[in-house]
Amino acid sequence: MNLDAIDKAAPVEPKPRYPSYVEELQGRMAEMERRFREKTEQIDGETARTRARLREDFDRKLELEKGKLVLPFLEVLDNLERAVEAAARADSVEHLLEGVRLTADLFRSKLQAIGVTPVPSLGLPFDPNSAQAVGTIPVRDADRDGVVLEELQTGYAMGEQLVRPAQVRVGRRDT
Repeated sequence: MNLDAIDKAAPVEPKPRYPSYVEELQGRMAEMERRFREKTEQIDGETARTRARLREDFDRKLELEKGKLVLPFLEVLDNLERAVEAAARADSVEHLLEGVRLTADLFRSKLQAIGVTPVPSLGLPFDPNSAQAVGTIPVRDADRDGVVLEELQTGYAMGEQLVRPAQVRVGRRDT
C-alpha cells in the first residue's frame, strides 16, 4: 500500500468518544438486539413448523372424512353389482328390477343419513328458488296455472342449502 496515495488533506473523522456508562448502555443495547433477532428467528421457525404440522393434520383428517363419505356409496355399489349378477343368472327382468329398486332405496337412505333430502315441487306453485322450469304444459283450469305438473328431475337440498334444483314443467293457462 502506497502511503503517498493517501490524501493527507482529507479530513479524518474521529470516532466519537462517549463516557463509559454510555458505551456500556450501547453494548447492552446491541446484546439485547442480538437476542431479540435470535428469539424472532426462533419464533418464526416454530411458527413455520406449527403451520406445517397443522396442514398435515388437516390433510390427514380430510382424507379420513373422505373415506367415511365414500363408505356408504361402496355399499350401494356392492348391491348394484349383486343385482346385475342375480339378473344374469335368473334370466329375469323382475329380479333385476327388484334389485335396482332396493339399491335406489338404500342410496336414498344413505343420502338422508348425511342430510341430503329431496325438495318437493310436484303439485306445488312454481318456486324459481328451488326449481328450474324447462317447459310448460297448457292447462284450462286457472287453479293449475303456475303449478308444477311434471317433475323431470328431483331437486335436493342439504340442510337449508340447495344442492340441485328440480327440473320441472309448469302449468300455463291458455288465454
